[in-house]
Amino acid sequence: MNQPFPFPKSEWRSILRSLLREASYLPDPIARGVCHDQIIQRFRRYHEEPRTQIRTDYLRLRELHKKARYNFSLLRRANEGYSQPLEKVLRTAYGRRGRRRKELLANLLAVDVPQDSTVLEALVANPYQFEDGWKPPEIITVLLASQNTNAAALQLRNKRPVRSLVPPIPKTNAWGRKVPVVRRRNIRREWYSNVLNYLLPPLPDGELQVLEGLISGEVPWKLPKRRSRPPTTNIENSKGELVRTVLTAGPPKGETFRPYTNGRPHKITRRFMCRLWRRISCIVPRPAWDNSAGKPRFTWDVIRPRPTLALYAKEGSSQELFGGGEGSRKDILKVASK
Repeated sequence: MNQPFPFPKSEWRSILRSLLREASYLPDPIARGVCHDQIIQRFRRYHEEPRTQIRTDYLRLRELHKKARYNFSLLRRANEGYSQPLEKVLRTAYGRRGRRRKELLANLLAVDVPQDSTVLEALVANPYQFEDGWKPPEIITVLLASQNTNAAALQLRNKRPVRSLVPPIPKTNAWGRKVPVVRRRNIRREWYSNVLNYLLPPLPDGELQVLEGLISGEVPWKLPKRRSRPPTTNIENSKGELVRTVLTAGPPKGETFRPYTNGRPHKITRRFMCRLWRRISCIVPRPAWDNSAGKPRFTWDVIRPRPTLALYAKEGSSQELFGGGEGSRKDILKVASK
């Protein structure tokens, strides 16, 4: 049975304009650019779909329309100051979730072109993926071990953590026999898939500098100015409209907390944004190279930096600060030892 075309082109055009308008009001410069590009690519991808049976699929169009309306509601609530929707948009923009996280992870795992025949022969000699003798890339295991030691990443990451740094292959199966080859391959494939779904890849240097500059204040920040909304007409003066409202929503009430059951809107200020930027910064790894170990390493930011407990003084002036006696020196050493 052929279903009628559910949504005209004018409605899709209206949704596209609404999404782009809300994306331009986002209070983060990286999020504005990333969301704008993702919206354009998504609509352009389905607009240029050559297969007619997919472009006219009734159920598929309903799902796409529902998802577009949800994304519009998400952006609108983020611009109104709801912390959870705004943090969700920031995580998507900075590659902590969604498609961009997979793109950054793919760039991290990109294999360089072999420079000589020796390196090429070593790559060819390696076992096939997930076969016996296969090992995951070193950058994956190092990042996984570093992420497991970061308390903020374990708390803010809405994924089940992967604790094991190697595929957990048992020595024997339930019958006490050796685990078959197919089962070992499937265990490695499942473990590797869980690791890729759990990892948080590093950001490009340019975006990381912008994020750190926004937190420190070196990058100037200004809230985008919204376009003034048209005034709403009061239609409750009509008797029929008032009766309809009472029958559907009940008698009018005073101020209640019902609009704030799922959170309340905040006034978007620099202080409010710095809290969200720090939550994003603490789940962004900073890559570096460890010369002593000869392998890469990752460092993480913290949400609340610890205060420094050291007292810097000139050489030879410590006795003057604490009284200058031998007894005071012993007391200082005693406190330091504790």
